[in-house]
Amino acid sequence: MRCITKQITLLAIFITCLISTGWTQTEKENKSMNRIESGFIQVNNGRLFYERTGAGEPIVFIHDGLVHRETWNHQFPAWADRFSLIRYDRRGFGKSSAPTTEFSNTDDLLAVMDSLGIEKAALVGLSAGSRLAIDFTLEHQERVNLLILCGAVVSGLPFTNHMIMRGGRLNSDIWADTTVLYKYWMEEDPYEVYPPNTEARAEMVALLKANPINFGQLRALLVMQPRRPAINFLSEIKVPTLIVTGEFDIADVHAHSGAIAAGIQGAERIIVNNAGHRVQMEQPEIFNEIVMNFLSESSFFQTLYQSGAEKAAEMFHAERKKNPEAAFFSENRMNQVGYQYLLSGKVSDAVQLFKLNVEAFPGSANVYDSYGEALLMAGDTTGARQNYEKSLELNPNNTNATAVLGRLHGGEK
Repeated sequence: MRCITKQITLLAIFITCLISTGWTQTEKENKSMNRIESGFIQVNNGRLFYERTGAGEPIVFIHDGLVHRETWNHQFPAWADRFSLIRYDRRGFGKSSAPTTEFSNTDDLLAVMDSLGIEKAALVGLSAGSRLAIDFTLEHQERVNLLILCGAVVSGLPFTNHMIMRGGRLNSDIWADTTVLYKYWMEEDPYEVYPPNTEARAEMVALLKANPINFGQLRALLVMQPRRPAINFLSEIKVPTLIVTGEFDIADVHAHSGAIAAGIQGAERIIVNNAGHRVQMEQPEIFNEIVMNFLSESSFFQTLYQSGAEKAAEMFHAERKKNPEAAFFSENRMNQVGYQYLLSGKVSDAVQLFKLNVEAFPGSANVYDSYGEALLMAGDTTGARQNYEKSLELNPNNTNATAVLGRLHGGEK
């Protein structure tokens, strides 16, 4: 019985390890995009290894609970032509020191940003890194520009037995044999890396074999939990947020990602095909494209969430005067955000957002349909009718527009 209890404790420790985070940088500006600066940052009872490259607005990468900073090899320094990039090994990973006393991942991340002179940054987190990014944002929102969360989980939302036992693939015998357990995580787990992605699996295995410190379990006993469980306070986050999940990631990660998307107003959630937990390694080109598109939209949505729809519309129109083709958003993204506002009762804001979508994409039948729906909810039946008619003109097969117009005309065609 004591043996089983010990194994369950080890399991809980390891799962906790997969869900924690922290990191660092220096004060010197890196003007060369091809040069990687590295060093150590002193933190309370330890030190954190960091790397920095590129120039521009800062982005901080936060790794997961299994692979250290090099899990971002396909993004760092690939994005260095546009941004100043920082990645680090949190305590007990890679080249950073293992913890010997209690420590806080959020305090470590703050120390990294302070040491490197980073006033405000975009945070890009994977798994445990996404959890840390969320916890840090709730404590220090003034230091965060936006969030990009991959394979996301959130503190305060418990895991199912399916997650803990990996759908029955782990058992007490495996947990009791360290060699077999490590082999499972590196080579057999079907969720960590989607099995057909053999190159990504080989890359992950090589990184883990070169960094056996990553399997240390003591840090899970010493890491301090966030001051507030994030699941209950997600609505406080007002920065643009992107959530990326692999279609074959484990069910709990999809559940957590959905909860995060529901909790953070305007959060965008994207599912990437043919990927498991490590989308950024398994489908790096797709991941990079998704993120770059999101970053190009961030200034508009940051204004929207922090200053309101009217200010965002002013920004859009000011930019369109200079460049008539300028668009801060994709059609689908704006449509999604517009409906989030509409469903939350912010009808007038939703009307403004759908109107911007019509201005940006006047050849799309869908944007007129959505704008018509918002106008109808606002009580503007004339405007609604005009937009449904325009939608039907662009797409004669739009059965929704046909049905709504039929009702508006009292059953007349």
